[in-house]
Amino acid sequence: MGSRRGRHHGGMPDGADRLHALDLVWLEMQGEGPPIAIGTVAVVEGPAPTDDELLTMVSDRLDRMPRLHQDLTDLGVGLRRPVWGESGNLDLREHLHHVDAGVAGASPGLDAAVGHIMEQSLPVDQPLWDMWVVDGLEDRWALVWRVHHTIADGVGALILLGHGFDVEPEGVQTLADALLAGQSPRADDAGGTPRQGARPVPGSNPLTIANDIANDLGHSLGRALGALRGAAPHVIPAAAALIPRPPSPLAGPVGPGRVWVSVDISLAEVKSIGRALGATVNDVVLASVAGGFRDLLVHRGEPVEGRVVRNLIPMSLRPPGDDSAQNRLSGMLGNLPVGIADPVARLTAVQAGVGHAREAGTPVLASALLGLVDRTVPAAVQDAAVGAVGRSAPAWFMDTLTTNVPGPQFPVYLCGGHVLAMYPLIPVAGHTCITTGIFSYDGTLNIGVTGDADQAGDVEILARGIHRAAAELAELAGQAERAGQAER
Repeated sequence: MGSRRGRHHGGMPDGADRLHALDLVWLEMQGEGPPIAIGTVAVVEGPAPTDDELLTMVSDRLDRMPRLHQDLTDLGVGLRRPVWGESGNLDLREHLHHVDAGVAGASPGLDAAVGHIMEQSLPVDQPLWDMWVVDGLEDRWALVWRVHHTIADGVGALILLGHGFDVEPEGVQTLADALLAGQSPRADDAGGTPRQGARPVPGSNPLTIANDIANDLGHSLGRALGALRGAAPHVIPAAAALIPRPPSPLAGPVGPGRVWVSVDISLAEVKSIGRALGATVNDVVLASVAGGFRDLLVHRGEPVEGRVVRNLIPMSLRPPGDDSAQNRLSGMLGNLPVGIADPVARLTAVQAGVGHAREAGTPVLASALLGLVDRTVPAAVQDAAVGAVGRSAPAWFMDTLTTNVPGPQFPVYLCGGHVLAMYPLIPVAGHTCITTGIFSYDGTLNIGVTGDADQAGDVEILARGIHRAAAELAELAGQAERAGQAER
């Protein structure tokens, strides 16, 4: 797809749904490589439906998934952002493909098939999504459903594609409707990053502050600074993570090949660790990812003593009930202390680092800055800036990205089949060679690790290390609980 900006459909439509600055990043960063697409890898029990059955399901629900029948309208000028408009060329069969897990790669199986799919381009003259049926899995099948990151962030993709999943085999209510109706668990319970910025500013509404700064800088900057007064003790520690440093060996130019590895962790086990050691589910997950990176670096023969891996944590700023598909996210940098060998001490360090970044309000300020740029800087200037620094500058601030999205803690169904697992599909791009996605579903943390095939073809070590680190914490948490019971 390259840096395609959309077809020219004429003048500005009424009530235009314009592409925003953050959305543009995903288009420009991919260059001529594989698409920066996100989505889900749904593993389903039983035989796969026919193509007609799958396409009929999509067609019947297409009005609930507007981005699947829209594409970008180029206004023909460089000063205004393209807008989303109805596609005049939608052919659902162009979006459906098959791959046999038995022949997908050197190591056949679901993981190899997903890696192969991630290398494939999206339709050039169609709306920016596709779906792949993975055949050749014993007693099950899988659907890899991708949308370009320009369309949605992780939570937006869950709502958008959630209209293709049901909360009962008969298909009476979709997963998206159930989530929007409030049946989704609390983020801390589900293993995700708490929504609305994870309390980045005590006593404030981060969405209000971010939007106010972008719309009325003079008035609301003072209001935001006042709200941030209580965060002052956290600002200096959080700011340390924002200092640019030369790219580490974990970063490098991303090529066309992809490796994807899946792993599962019991959510009940992670919650038990949190209770015993006084941590949130999210803290435990990040500490486990840190342990996985420690294993990866040791495997590569790199020193780990005193080292941290600089990690970007996307955070949703989506208000409850928002069913739009667009990107509504910010992020914060939280170092992964891979230089700490003791698992409990590593967990404590993760808690401190993420806590400082959260309470300092960095997600809110980052969102406000993006909003201000989007409203005040001409699109042509934004395009030039993204093209000049978007592919390489992030490597001076981050080594990797870890995203944790809370999902439903009840079973869901696809075309009547029971969904056994739902793994997040997270791309790599620019100089970020490794990403980790965590999705909590029906009592399990389904984890998908993506690596650039040339720079990070060994991410299986990371994925298995995440599982090992969580098991190690579980053992230590069990010992702490037994010791506490003995004292009582």
